[in-house]
Amino acid sequence: MTVEINNYQFELLHQKALYKPDESLLIIADIHLGKANHFRKSGIPFPAQAQQDDYDRLRKIFEDIKPEKVYFLGDLFHSDFNSDWHNFCDLIATFPSIVFILIKGNHDVIDEKLFREICVDVVHSIADDSFVYSHEPMDEVSDGRVNIAGHIHPGITLSGAARQSIKLLCFYMTESQVILPAFGILTGLYSMAQTAGTTIYIVLADGVRRV
Repeated sequence: MTVEINNYQFELLHQKALYKPDESLLIIADIHLGKANHFRKSGIPFPAQAQQDDYDRLRKIFEDIKPEKVYFLGDLFHSDFNSDWHNFCDLIATFPSIVFILIKGNHDVIDEKLFREICVDVVHSIADDSFVYSHEPMDEVSDGRVNIAGHIHPGITLSGAARQSIKLLCFYMTESQVILPAFGILTGLYSMAQTAGTTIYIVLADGVRRV
């Protein structure tokens, strides 16, 4: 689905990502790689291949979209160094023409030097004339910019007849903010309220639809 944000065209992707065609920029939030391994190290049983889907979907979206740049909006990894790092390195090495930038999140505690060794830059935010990209949503955005962020893992609960309900991933937008759904398979959902001034797009298996 194509939407206009601050006078620029963006594509809301059902793969739980945002694409800005004029910059060939793919934006992904909250993958939390290594979370399954982190749980296993803590004695919590998890299947060895629990997060393979995240790597498969990353590879496919890179192949399908063919971006020139990728911004990871924080929480790329869930915790400290574990064996998932090598899976990530292999994935990045497959796409040498893509510029990868990690906008550091609260879970990103792996040494920045390791990222730079595989040509992934690490920053705290990125700002241009129209947008500010950050991990956590900003309380205030100045100069007419729009903040594009993650961190929240937004979802919305839709209710139907007979007290039926379903909670779905969503893109959550206000006049000055866009919050992306979490990309990772091992992430929860935080229910967002639909109020005046908000626009919500739910993520379905075959597309994105406005509520």
